[in-house]
Amino acid sequence: MDAVIVGVRLIHVVFGAVWVGAVFITTFYLGPAVQEAGPEGGKVMAAMQRRGVMTVMPLMALGNLLSGLWLYWRFSGGFQAAYFQSPMGRAYALGGAAAIVAWALGVTVMRPAMLRSVALAQTQGPAAPEVQKLRARATTAGRAVAVLLLGAVVAMAVGRYL
Repeated sequence: MDAVIVGVRLIHVVFGAVWVGAVFITTFYLGPAVQEAGPEGGKVMAAMQRRGVMTVMPLMALGNLLSGLWLYWRFSGGFQAAYFQSPMGRAYALGGAAAIVAWALGVTVMRPAMLRSVALAQTQGPAAPEVQKLRARATTAGRAVAVLLLGAVVAMAVGRYL
């Protein structure tokens, strides 16, 4: 047993599980509940932001991506073309690519829209048109991120058996 591989894989799986779970909870449950709560919902989002969730989650996602890339490099023999041509190699590559796109979309669209909407809601109120527009953008991006992450999880779950 190689302790480094076990440790990196542990980081990869745990950080990935937390990232995917947080995206699904936020996108399909917390976000709609905050919206439904009206002005009080903004307080919840502000409290989450104060606790650093919008900083910690992208960092955990990045830890997942970097550990996944290292594992892919290690098991592909340094990104050997033959591994990419195998069904398992393709599945892991597609899953990894989906996760990378999800992370990029999350940090460039979803996170900024959420942060800006929380800040504006505190000064302009949660019903302000700009706040609603930003929340809609974050929701749309969140759904896309969730779909991409679901694809990544499926690829990682079945890749070994292809």
